[in-house]
Amino acid sequence: MVSPMQPQIELAVVAALLLASIVGMLAQRLRLPYTVSLVLTGLGLAVLRSFAMPGFDPGLHLTPELLFLVLLPVLVFEAAFHMELEHFRANWRPIIALAVPGVLSGIALSMALGWAAFRLVGFETTLPVLLLAATILAATDPVGVLALLREVGAPRRLSVVMEGESLLNDAIAIVAFGVVLVALGLDPHHHLSAGWIARFLTWEVGGAVLIGGVLGIGLSWLTAQVDDHLIEITLTTIGAFGSFVMADLLHASGVIACLIAGILSGNFGARYGMSPTTRVAVTSFWEYAAFAANSIVFLLIGLEVDLDRLLGRLVPIVAFWLVLLAARGIFVAVVLPLVIRRSNRPPAGFNWVLTWGGLRGGVAMVLALSVPRDFPLRADVIDLVFGVSLLTILVQAPLTGPLLRLVGLAKDTRGREEVEELGARLRALHAASAYLLRQIETEAVSEDVGRELEQELAARRAALQDRARDLKRQKEALEREEAHVLRRQLAVVEKEAVREAWAEGLLDEKVMRRLVGEIDHRLFQLQQQAEEDIEREQRRASDLSGATPGSDA
Repeated sequence: MVSPMQPQIELAVVAALLLASIVGMLAQRLRLPYTVSLVLTGLGLAVLRSFAMPGFDPGLHLTPELLFLVLLPVLVFEAAFHMELEHFRANWRPIIALAVPGVLSGIALSMALGWAAFRLVGFETTLPVLLLAATILAATDPVGVLALLREVGAPRRLSVVMEGESLLNDAIAIVAFGVVLVALGLDPHHHLSAGWIARFLTWEVGGAVLIGGVLGIGLSWLTAQVDDHLIEITLTTIGAFGSFVMADLLHASGVIACLIAGILSGNFGARYGMSPTTRVAVTSFWEYAAFAANSIVFLLIGLEVDLDRLLGRLVPIVAFWLVLLAARGIFVAVVLPLVIRRSNRPPAGFNWVLTWGGLRGGVAMVLALSVPRDFPLRADVIDLVFGVSLLTILVQAPLTGPLLRLVGLAKDTRGREEVEELGARLRALHAASAYLLRQIETEAVSEDVGRELEQELAARRAALQDRARDLKRQKEALEREEAHVLRRQLAVVEKEAVREAWAEGLLDEKVMRRLVGEIDHRLFQLQQQAEEDIEREQRRASDLSGATPGSDA
């Protein structure tokens, strides 16, 4: 029989989801980032437990097994499923630069700057602790930031780069962590050598791509053979967990295998093998699964934190957090201009958001907990990783919105509201004038009163028309944006009509695939054109406002 102080894990999961739902509703009302609200709730529960119920065990902990075998496959697959290959190809240079050399150079820079910063604040540590902490914190986890980017209407290109980087650098950081454990003698099953590193990296990456590719292509083909949303949801679930588990059993990277399977499923299985109704059902399922997984991860992050220990080491934690920001900022400022063509450079401020938006989360914390217990300074590594991750979530995430507005990467919704309000006022005055004219024609009012009221309406209309001329440029930009949106909607309607014709047997599958491919290419071009217009307008606004912080990336 289970003790009341040791609730079953099933009850703990139900309680966590209920709490996450309540927190989500409150976060929407209070306009707070959802992930920040969850972490704060977890911290509050941890404090309550330490004071009121010191022996209470919630029954659910952020363990390597829970994250790597249950939660991470969901998060990686869902993000990869929605990753458009066209967008990835268009931005592959900055994504690869941030995910591979960015992680490796970040480790080296963080170690060098961290060693100097710790000496400055008087914190005694060792190189193994610095190496482990820098490697674990190399991967970014911008889940909360990505949601905010969509909310404020930031350029799609920024979201693609940050999401693509996060998907890849999780895998790179996990692989690097495995190499570091062997290099420090903390993995008794392997010995460091050039041959071992070559074999490890070749199979860890190449084997994972092979496993994820075979599963992704095979399941995409199966998806095209059936039109049943329950079966197709099941096939995508097999793709997510099957690729991860199979790669893990064969000692390859589960994250990379799951990433490849997700990209293939989303770009081929969903695009060519699912009917519109099925695709909506599959997408809704994975959106919910990602919501549930993120909720549990960020809630448990707060619960796992030992505030007393972290407050005791606040100075070195803050120092290392600043070191990580500096290391990322240096790499972004120096390397990205080298990999992005000058003609394709994003607007000013892009660098600032890429630097500030590099949050750390569940993966970093679980890797810290994965450091072997026989490592004598394991507590130092855990404290540094947990403390820095907490600062990125509680400080960087809430301030990302103001930063986006400061550097001009958030859409000015006030302008749209003003144009819409002006149009509504003019329409209302037009209706009032028409009503007054009918009243005069039917002699419901005297001619003198009618003329007086007509003059009042005309004066108000003239003032509004003057304001409309002032807003003409803004209105034209909004109309261009609305035209872009309508063009994309019309293209989607065309694509659905082609799919339905194929489903009804009126169109050969080969012809359907060619037509859908052409429409998808047109959709991508429309998206690129819309983003270029937005970036051009943001540059113009930035030039008019004078010196805007940031540099071309």
